[in-house]
Amino acid sequence: METMDGGWTAIQKRVNGSLSFDRTWAEYKNGFGSPEQDVWVGNDVIHQLTKENSSSLYVSITLQNGTTLYEMYDRFSVSIETEKYQLFLAGPATGTLGKCIQAKFLKLGDSMLITLPSNRELSGMYFSTPDRDNDGRDIGSCAALPNRRGGWWFNDCHYAFLNGQWSPGFWRRPWYPTVMSGTTVKETLMLIRRH
Repeated sequence: METMDGGWTAIQKRVNGSLSFDRTWAEYKNGFGSPEQDVWVGNDVIHQLTKENSSSLYVSITLQNGTTLYEMYDRFSVSIETEKYQLFLAGPATGTLGKCIQAKFLKLGDSMLITLPSNRELSGMYFSTPDRDNDGRDIGSCAALPNRRGGWWFNDCHYAFLNGQWSPGFWRRPWYPTVMSGTTVKETLMLIRRH
């Protein structure tokens, strides 16, 4: 309640990796876990809390060394199940998770709301789980790949993915390029707050 002046509701929390986020569509729809430990509040609940498109999103990753990095988005909402829980995300995005890296054909900064390459943009994407492929990838399912298994708004596939497998060596790119491996992650948190 003290984060950025308080008033936040947790929709995702992972504190020790004891709970697998490799779950079905129905489990992500209804939610799983417990608020004291690891939790996904449920896509139906997230939709109800954000349907008026007047919520901000705060994402934080605490590293094993105790450093907490964050990114905050001005607008966040998720549509209903019949629309595959489509993600709407808008800036400005501010925080310490985004690094701006420029290369000849690539510009990265915020890993959820990026402009180039467009196949990594998450806003507008549908939610996918290992048993329900709704991603932007032409071949295969991002949510079912061995090194990505878990529910998320995948494109082709991701530069940000907070629900990956916690086991060392499996959780790739929780937040590219700032956090490249799940082995460095101690805790993740997604919070929403109405304007």
